Amino acid sequence: MTDDKKNAEELAPHHEDLDLMNLSEDQIRIMKLEAEINKERDAILRANPDKLPVAVWFIIPNELGERFCFYGITPILKNFLKYQLGFNITADANSMKDIFMGLCYFTPILGAIISDSFLDKFKTIVSLSSIYILGLIVLTITSWPTVMGVATTQLSRTGPLMGLLLIAIGTGGIKPCVSAHGGDQFLSIQKYGLQAFYNYFYMAINVGALISSTVSPMIASNEYFPYPLAPGQNLTQYFAPKGLKPPLGNGYPYSFLMLTCFMIAAMAIFVAGFKVYRIVPPAGKFILFDHIKTGIAYAGNRLKMKREDAYRATSDTHTEGMVIEMLDLIKVIGAIWPAPVFWMVFGQNSGVWQDMGEQMVVPFGLDQKSFFGTETLNNFWNPFFIVVFAPILANYVYPVIDKKYGEKVFGLQQRMVTGQVIASIAFVVSALIQRWVNNSCAPGEDKDTCTSTVSILWEILLYAIITLAECFFSISGLNFTYIEVGKRTKSSCAALWLLTSGIGSFMSSAFLKATMSADQTAVADGLKKYSEITWNRENFLWLLAGCCFGSAVIQFFISRRYVPKAQRPASNL
Repeated sequence: MTDDKKNAEELAPHHEDLDLMNLSEDQIRIMKLEAEINKERDAILRANPDKLPVAVWFIIPNELGERFCFYGITPILKNFLKYQLGFNITADANSMKDIFMGLCYFTPILGAIISDSFLDKFKTIVSLSSIYILGLIVLTITSWPTVMGVATTQLSRTGPLMGLLLIAIGTGGIKPCVSAHGGDQFLSIQKYGLQAFYNYFYMAINVGALISSTVSPMIASNEYFPYPLAPGQNLTQYFAPKGLKPPLGNGYPYSFLMLTCFMIAAMAIFVAGFKVYRIVPPAGKFILFDHIKTGIAYAGNRLKMKREDAYRATSDTHTEGMVIEMLDLIKVIGAIWPAPVFWMVFGQNSGVWQDMGEQMVVPFGLDQKSFFGTETLNNFWNPFFIVVFAPILANYVYPVIDKKYGEKVFGLQQRMVTGQVIASIAFVVSALIQRWVNNSCAPGEDKDTCTSTVSILWEILLYAIITLAECFFSISGLNFTYIEVGKRTKSSCAALWLLTSGIGSFMSSAFLKATMSADQTAVADGLKKYSEITWNRENFLWLLAGCCFGSAVIQFFISRRYVPKAQRPASNL
């Protein structure tokens, strides 16, 4: 072992996962630099291992504020696209919403590359947050009819869609960096502190979502701008030719303005904590390119020799540390590849379930503009139940199971399988409710659009089930992708986890287009009646339930073969 490596390990005990490996000069340089940068901060952490680092109290409010903005957009986005930008067909509006969501979960790859390779996580978060704020400003201005000098419902699509694109780049880019930056604040001796952080972190996401998904639709449901009605024309007559019911309101610009202000405040809080952050330096070059080269070298050696020999030969040319990081990353990819199916199914709670809610009866003499309206209801209960379920699972259910049966029995992979099974149950129940809704409509009314006598409160049951599924699947997956890879690939792996959600959103859009959009377009064009279409929402929900259950079966067999990093020796291939 070289003197440089000994010094690096003494200065950076945080890197015990690379101990006893043949490290490259770059890896040693980065370890030493990290240790020097964080020398005082690490001393404080080692002196107080049972306390959460001060830094997390700047990171968690930032995540709360950013998610407040994101989840303030999503509940009103479908109707904004439908009523203000002219995506009149329900499936088209849902499809555009899914494309936006997909972009938000594809762009984390950009943020991970920047933070791991060129900038550190702090600088990346600040830079891409600025793009996020710019997108919110563009969306706010270009959705404001009086500022743009046009009547409401006659807005150009260019400005708002450009704003949404900038938001997708910003929110997606910072997403893997914030969670990984939070994990970087802990030393290896703070295992339980790290677990507590991820639970607080996920709760912050959903507290922000809980508040904004209530407030944002309430603002948007107010009518601030006049509609371009002809003399004697009412809203029903104006929107009927478009195949639409009258909207709840047009206060979208005021909602977007509120979210812009919140995001600016969230960024200010994050920047204010810069003096207390642990900073992990970037590689200074495109790190994924190094892993690709290592993977190609290993694959070439593997074709010519046994696994152990290929491992040693590749370590001789690319260092053992790089080989192990590459293999760990490949193992994780192999463990999470079914995840897009879960996210494809889960994403329907703000699309197809919202459409079903529009058919249902709002209780207590209220209407769709109230707290129990579909826009608010469908985006309130998911974060509400997460705030309830997440601490119960983390503080009571998991510890009891671990203590009684051992940590291996119900680990992170097993929890992900459980989440997928529960999600499939949620969509079985939703399909049955949709059938009930359609059967309760008056004779002669069209399925999927008629007004039923079923109370919208039944959707609360759906949100309880799907949220329980999310707690098992999503929190476990986020934790899994952080602890199962090497230090230098944590942001990249977090981005890959988020990428599974983006793929799921695009799959959802494709499913909607393939199964529902054509029939709905034919109905809108007067070529068919709803009673004549061959595919309806109930069929779509049954299909989603089947897909999710199939994914759970695949995930189960993966979990049986996967050995967690903590339970295998460093040389295990």
